[in-house]
Amino acid sequence: MKNVYGDFSKYYDMLGWNLFAGLCAERLKAFFKLRGEKPETVLNLACGTGELEKLLGDKEIKFTGVDASPGMLREARKKCPGARFVKADAAEVRLDNKFDMVLFLFDSANHMCSLSHLNRVFKNARRHLKKGGYFIFDINTPRGLKDWENTQVRHAENYTVITSGVYDEDEMTAEVILEAFIKEGRYYKKTVQLLTEKTYDTSEIIERLAKAGLDKIIVTSFDPSEEIEDAGRLWFVCS
Repeated sequence: MKNVYGDFSKYYDMLGWNLFAGLCAERLKAFFKLRGEKPETVLNLACGTGELEKLLGDKEIKFTGVDASPGMLREARKKCPGARFVKADAAEVRLDNKFDMVLFLFDSANHMCSLSHLNRVFKNARRHLKKGGYFIFDINTPRGLKDWENTQVRHAENYTVITSGVYDEDEMTAEVILEAFIKEGRYYKKTVQLLTEKTYDTSEIIERLAKAGLDKIIVTSFDPSEEIEDAGRLWFVCS
């Protein structure tokens, strides 16, 4: 995956995009509790700023994070000095060891703007998974990406963020421009980021997972209050 966030990564946590990691951490903790054990080793593909590693930080879990963004990795290494972080594309990285769990979270699957790229990530996740391990990821559905089709303004003490998005129903692709005005001393610095996300039919995703060798697949809505048919985001657990 290309370096999506660039210089925007240094403001990522401050602007609140790390909060989703907290929701993922709660789901994963519930999964650990249900299984009665924690994984000893976790590979987090497209790990971002390392917020999930921080929230699940535990001497019992050894984390390896992979991300294509040098800026994201710089933040992650400051936050979690005990974890290993590798600069690489989630589809291309090759590590010498296998893991009890592989993660691919927070729109990372949507950043794969072709089915072939997403398919390579699935195969790579399977390649790095121990026998009996779990591959877990989320993905925005067409309804979830359609929610981007608006303009929002968010204020905080040290910044203002304007998000403007459009959704192409035929291509199942959304684009959003993030404009952030960040207070630095007496003045505000402007930074702009364009994000493109794509989604796919659930049946196509399941087919690609099965072809990658992940044939035990459970799909639920990310938000328990949503019916799966109307969910804006899906949560996949595969082995």
